[in-house]
Amino acid sequence: MSDVIDKLADFPAEHAMRHKLGPDERESLAHMLLFPEQGIAGFIYPSVRTSGAAKSRAHLFGPGLAEPVAEEIEMQVGPEMDFDSWTTGPLTMAVREPHKVVDLHWHGERIRFDGRYTALHPPFAFSMHPDGNPPYYGDDRTEQHGRLSCDVTIDGKSFHHEGFLIRDHSWGPRVWGLNQHYKWFHAVTPNCSVHFFEMQSFAATQLRGFLWKDGVMSLLADIKYKTKFDAAMFQQEFDVTVTDINGRALDIACRTFTTVHLDKYDPMIYLNEAATTVEMGGETGVGWLEFCWNRNYFDFAKEYVTRFA
Repeated sequence: MSDVIDKLADFPAEHAMRHKLGPDERESLAHMLLFPEQGIAGFIYPSVRTSGAAKSRAHLFGPGLAEPVAEEIEMQVGPEMDFDSWTTGPLTMAVREPHKVVDLHWHGERIRFDGRYTALHPPFAFSMHPDGNPPYYGDDRTEQHGRLSCDVTIDGKSFHHEGFLIRDHSWGPRVWGLNQHYKWFHAVTPNCSVHFFEMQSFAATQLRGFLWKDGVMSLLADIKYKTKFDAAMFQQEFDVTVTDINGRALDIACRTFTTVHLDKYDPMIYLNEAATTVEMGGETGVGWLEFCWNRNYFDFAKEYVTRFA
């Protein structure tokens, strides 16, 4: 499998751009924003469906804000518009160098964001795993971490930030409810990056992910973790050990600094989002931990979380 990962550096540049979609499929690009020193986290999230129906969201939350701030726009886009010059209402996204540099702007009524993302490592594509991407969750997807330099204004309060951005790009089918549960995990420091996506569906557990360390990216072979929940069943602490196919092991300690509960993406599931600080490999950084829950299970289990979890 190591020769498979070696090919990641040559992942085709065209996959940084818009894809031809099948009936009722979607393409989305998640940009996860982490400002722990401000007590703020959030995301800028454009998506488009086969029909050309596009939606763009900017959502910021955390103890550094008096209240969560969310802005959203829906509009129709033509097939000629691509991600090197993507404009939908307040959002402008421009892939300057595929899989390397992206300019991102949001000029809304309450949120203004102007930033540049510069990748730290090659993209990790799920198609590089021998089993590919679970077909109900896309034809393919890439996960990547990078440096972020940005200026942000929220309700008139401005700050400059130099840090990290987590970027996810997926395309194809998306049937959220077929996951009974999943964990979408990211951790990034100046010299190390880890991602895993653990999905539980159809009586099987799927694991995709990578460890990038010392300039070498390799597939994950195993993850072991322990989660501490609060009374609302938000993940507050997450300690994980990842091991790659080359036998490299890394301990990661994640501590949540803010959370948000999302319930509008699909009627079958809830998403519990946790923005975290990270310690790994002797460095500090940031991360993101999204838990997807079946609604019936979550509504039942949260009544027992303080007793049994």
